[in-house]
Amino acid sequence: MKKIGLFTLLALAVGLMAGCVKETTVTVNPAMVVGKWYDEAQPKVFWRFDSDSTGATWDESEDVREEEGTKFNWSTQGDQLRIDLYGEMGQHVYYDWTVTRQTADSLKFKDIYDNPCVFVRI
Repeated sequence: MKKIGLFTLLALAVGLMAGCVKETTVTVNPAMVVGKWYDEAQPKVFWRFDSDSTGATWDESEDVREEEGTKFNWSTQGDQLRIDLYGEMGQHVYYDWTVTRQTADSLKFKDIYDNPCVFVRI
């Protein structure tokens, strides 16, 4: 009887500890961010990340072409990808995205509200 109680207690302890294991985080590889991407949920919204940490975004559904797109700077730190957009009148808007998965062909991340997004490489 003691063995059954001890086994149950041990199984419960292991189960509780497993629930406390922290999720593994992704370390963003900046070299894999460089390139042209489209937003999976909005296939006419494009993002171009250049190797000099600049880029542009544009929406072809609004008849905006790549050369007319909004310019931005980008940086990475750990699992974070930061986008700093600058409007025509000098306004500054930034996005902090938490990358949850990065492959050669896709970039999955969450915004500050935990909304998921997927970029697909062109």
